[in-house]
Amino acid sequence: MRLSTSTNIMDRYQSIQNKITLEECIKACAKAGYKVLDINFCDMSNEGMPLTFDNWEEWVDSIGELGSKLGIEFSQSHSAFYNVCDMTIEDRPWREELARRAIIGSAKLGVKWVVFHAGTVYDNGFSAEKSKKSNLEYFAPHIELAKKVGTGIAIENLFELPVERKRRYTGTVEELIDIVDSINDSSVGICWDFGHGNLMGIDQNKALRQIGKRLAATHVADNSGKRDDHVAPFYGKIDWAPLMKTLKEIKYQYDFTYEIHNFTNRMPIELRETALKHSVEIGEYLLSLAK
Repeated sequence: MRLSTSTNIMDRYQSIQNKITLEECIKACAKAGYKVLDINFCDMSNEGMPLTFDNWEEWVDSIGELGSKLGIEFSQSHSAFYNVCDMTIEDRPWREELARRAIIGSAKLGVKWVVFHAGTVYDNGFSAEKSKKSNLEYFAPHIELAKKVGTGIAIENLFELPVERKRRYTGTVEELIDIVDSINDSSVGICWDFGHGNLMGIDQNKALRQIGKRLAATHVADNSGKRDDHVAPFYGKIDWAPLMKTLKEIKYQYDFTYEIHNFTNRMPIELRETALKHSVEIGEYLLSLAK
């Protein structure tokens, strides 16, 4: 396991995106001691962001050159997401174009796993059976594209907030395992989001053992158990020590990747360097528990 972080750790200030550019984020992460990054194509797909431009491939190439210069490896990415099972979304073709760009861009950067969200079918209420069928149809062409360009897809566990009273497909580990096993392709795995698991009240040690070798990527964040806070480990209520031992037990071989943008979102820019170094120290401590 290696410590990694999503590039969204630095890409906003007071919730205003691009106050700090992706390029500046990569440089700051490298200076803080990160060697591996998850490029957040999700944020880069927002209006006015680089993945939406006509010259997006040139931009991706420039990011690759910067990473190479700084000794940074890009091992994960996150595609733009929406309810992929909702066929009524008006800008669906554009969202799908952004997903295509995320896959191709990931391959250009040498990314091993592109993280995707599954969708949910609501047909007179939640339907797991129809959701699974819809997702299998949805993912098929994306999986083929990913294989063609040399990367893979990791499907993430989602969550439901009690106030929403609305089920989401892959909110349970059983649904997540079922769809990945049904796809039955070595280029498709699971991304486990610890924050989402905590919100669902899941026994995450048991879930990780169930997932086993299917685990291809991680989203590491802590929370209070009430909302998806996306803060650093030990700043929420997750018990991390047993989880690190479980990751060792199942012989997880990929990266331990932060998704903690709210840890730095409100922090003054002058303190970001200190915060980034602190996040590295936390990560190194956690990884030491898995040795």
